[in-house]
Amino acid sequence: MSSFIEEWMNNKTVNQIDDKKGNHYGIRVLGRGTDLFFKENNRGLICSIDAVKGVIYKQSIKIWDSTGEKMSKAEKERVSKLIEEYYKKVYNPVATLQ
Repeated sequence: MSSFIEEWMNNKTVNQIDDKKGNHYGIRVLGRGTDLFFKENNRGLICSIDAVKGVIYKQSIKIWDSTGEKMSKAEKERVSKLIEEYYKKVYNPVATLQ
């Protein structure tokens, strides 16, 4: 795991959310609003966004950066929807996937 991802996996400034099933999520806009950190339980990734326009770029969601695992098409869909859901809750209620 890269030290950058490891740092964000344990960073206390990441917005933390738990669901009813016991899963733990974290989300945080990075830098100038062009990147987004997202974690699900013990896996994390960084994807591209445009925080000003409220857009999450789905094509950038393809690998768990914390483990190097590539996502299947089904997992990419599932994770994209989770990112959209939590981004809307924490940052922008009208954000969209593109």
